[in-house]
This record gives sequence, structure tokens and C-alpha cells, in this order.
Amino acid sequence: MSKSDNWSYHRPKTFDRNGRRWHFVTHYFSAAECEDEPREIYFRNDERTEFGMLRFERMKDNPYRDLATIANKIMNTEPFRRSLLDDETRSIWKKNWK
Repeated sequence: MSKSDNWSYHRPKTFDRNGRRWHFVTHYFSAAECEDEPREIYFRNDERTEFGMLRFERMKDNPYRDLATIANKIMNTEPFRRSLLDDETRSIWKKNWK
């Protein structure tokens, strides 16, 4: 499987229950035909104090309906979000997707 460099910044503004803004980016990987591609969803808060990533090896392993559901769980379920925090993902936010 070769790694592609396809990124998608999610433009709609997303806010948690407390009114804090969050940002999300999806990293897509290329996969051979008939293979399910991995996907990574990176997130950060507007203050740039929390950075993290959620990875699915196969999209069919994703238990959530869509990005909005995943984003809501990340933003509003602190124990879940804490398990995904990774300060090393800070560097991906230096890219310019806008």
C-alpha cells in the first residue's frame, strides 16, 4: 500500500458544548483496488492546547456514522478525547489547507 498525501480540512465551524471551537482534518491514504483504505482524523482546539488523532485501519471498522458524529464525540467526551491526544500531531497543523 502506498501512502498518498491527500488532506481535507473541514471548513464548517465546529463548537463543543462550552462554545470552544475545534478544527478537523482528514488524511486519506491510497489503497490497492479491493482494499479498504486507512483514514486518519486529526483535531485541535482553537487555542492550540490540545492536539490529537483518531485512525481507522479500515473505514468499515469506523463505528460512527459520519465526521459530524466523530467530531461531536471528540469535542464533548473528554475521556475519549484524552485517549486520542498526541502532541506530536501538532506539526501537521503547519500545513496550509485553507
